[in-house]
Formats: sequence, C-alpha cells, structure tokens
Amino acid sequence: MPPNNTDKIIGNGLESSTNNNESSLSSYPASLTKFSIQIDDSIYPTEAIAQIHPGGDLFVKAFSGLDATEAFLSYHRRSFPHDKLTRFKLGTTIPRKNIGSDKEFLELCEIVEKILPKHKSYAPLSYYIKALGLVGAAVGIEIYMHYTGNYKWYLSAPLGLVMALIGMNIQHDANHGALSRNPIVNRIFGYTQNLIGGSAVDWIHQHVVQHHVNTNDVHSDPDIVGNVILRLNPLKPMTRIHGLQHLYVFILIALFGFTVIEYSMENVIRGEHHIPMSQLLIGYRAFDIFTSILFIFRWFVLPYILWPCSLSGVVERLINIAPMFMVGGYYLAFFFLISHNFKGVHMFDKTELDRDESFLRSQVSSSSNVGGSW
Repeated sequence: MPPNNTDKIIGNGLESSTNNNESSLSSYPASLTKFSIQIDDSIYPTEAIAQIHPGGDLFVKAFSGLDATEAFLSYHRRSFPHDKLTRFKLGTTIPRKNIGSDKEFLELCEIVEKILPKHKSYAPLSYYIKALGLVGAAVGIEIYMHYTGNYKWYLSAPLGLVMALIGMNIQHDANHGALSRNPIVNRIFGYTQNLIGGSAVDWIHQHVVQHHVNTNDVHSDPDIVGNVILRLNPLKPMTRIHGLQHLYVFILIALFGFTVIEYSMENVIRGEHHIPMSQLLIGYRAFDIFTSILFIFRWFVLPYILWPCSLSGVVERLINIAPMFMVGGYYLAFFFLISHNFKGVHMFDKTELDRDESFLRSQVSSSSNVGGSW
C-alpha cells in the first residue's frame, strides 16, 4: 500500500518524508543504485514501487538498479504516471533518451487498444485448457517412464516436444505477466519453466529485463552473445569456421537443450546472466536453484534408484533420455534464431543512437513474427 503522510520511503540510502517536501524532493538530483529504479528522468525506491505494482513485485524487483522506462512503456502501453507517484520519488537524473521520443509507439497503442483492449488481452479459457493439457502430458509421460522403467527414445522425444511447447507457450506468456491480470496465476504457470529444467528468474532476467528492451543491441542483448563457433553479434571477430555456420548451426542447436539446463543453474547460483541480477531476487534465486537440482535428480539419479542397472545399461538409458533434450532444445533454439537473425535485420548500438530513437522502430526493425495456434 502507498505510505500515508507519516510514512517514510527508504530507497538508495536517502530517507525522505512525504509530509512537507514532495515538491523539493522531486527535483532533487539522485543517483541510480541497486535498490532504486529509473523511469524517464525520475528515480524511485524499488521496494516501494514493487509493493503497489498490480502485476506483482517480481518484475519491478527484477529491474532494480536499471532503467525500466521502455519496459513500462511496452508492458502498459502508456506513459508512466509520475504525477500520481510523487510521494515515492527520490529525485531526478539524466534520462536515457529524450522524454516524448516514443510518441508514435503510444499512438499505435491507442489504435491497438480500440481493437484489443488491455483488459481483454489476457488468456481465455481455451488457453488454460491447452496449458493444463500440455503440463498434464509432460507430467504423465515422465511418471509413466519412472513407474515402468521404460526409458525409451520414443517416449523421451515426444516428451521433449511437449516441454518445448510449454516453454514457448505457457512459461513464456506467464513470465511476461501476460497470462492473467492476477500475478499469482502468472507465477504458478511461470514455474513451468522450472518444471522443464530451466529457471523462471533467470529467464525473466535474461528475456524481460535485457532482451526485450535491448533487442539486437550489440552490447546489451544476451541473446546475440553466441559462443565460440556461433557468431550472432557483428562485434565478435569473424573466423574461418564462421563461414560455415549456416550449415552446422542446424546440428549445433540440437545441443541447446543440454546447455540451457546447465547455464540456467549456473546463472542463478552466480546471480548473473550477461549482467548481474537484481539484489532483490536472492530469495527467488534460492528456490530456482532447488528446482534445478531437483530436475537433475529427476532425470540423472532417480531412474537409477528406481531401476538399477549395469554400466552398459546406464549408457543405454542416457542415450534413450537424450532425445528429450535434443528435440525440446532444437524446437526452442530454432525459433529463437529466426526471430531476430534474418536477412535485413537491424543490429543496434544504443550508445551511438540518437536520443530520439523510437522504441517502436527499433523493435520492428530487429524482430520477425513467428506465430500460429501452437
């Protein structure tokens, strides 16, 4: 709840009373710290904004220490209501871009609002039926495999596809806060990312906090980091092997399902994915570390506890389980790649962009539409 006239807001080491000095505080120079958040040219205490955010505190806390101007704009389709939150304001700073440079984006939002109002943009009943069906299929196949000891590729491969559909549909929408207006519902369905071996917190930090507001930015988008033999970022030195990546990439992405499990766990343990995670996410990270360990236990320990076998049997079982990771990872990685890596796509260096650069134009020129009923 917002504080009353006697409440005090503690943000980045400054304590300010909202009783008499709101006007002077709003113009007070402030610095962005790990416990505050920037919107346009204003600095706010993260915890205070998180407590009143109707979409839940996780998204606000995830942006703590960062500029969340474009994130608010893209999620809420309107300018930030600074005039209603002056009681929280710690001060002002230099904005990342000129205020008002996203006028055309807001004009587009007004047009979209007439066709698809925000209050009608959440998931319908049919979506929940589909979501529960996919989760039920994933859980059912896994239980069957553990119960019968039938760890065969013809079960693990379809399970991998179902997990990919969960990742591309359910967890994606829920961890964007787009499934329901109720943040609890979004959190519950968002944890399906943990069910399939990932980390909801790591995904939000990587995808929501960084990728979506910095799409194809050569310095700030973790999705174009690539690796030693996969060059997605034009700043990365080109070697001879990269001349063949249009061929071997279709083999390479089959390994994505294995690496994403490893990196997700590593990231939440280190508290970093391209950039450090918010200090306010430590509790969330602890839970995701637990679910990552649980996933490894489910697939690399439990089968051998329930169904002991010889060394050759262990190898055979691992080979039969591998398609789950390969099919699921291939599906996800393929669509990730074509979404922002195609002929004519734009790459950006926001340190060199004009301060009037439109968020709308940067998004349109760096992304492709990948759609369908599934």
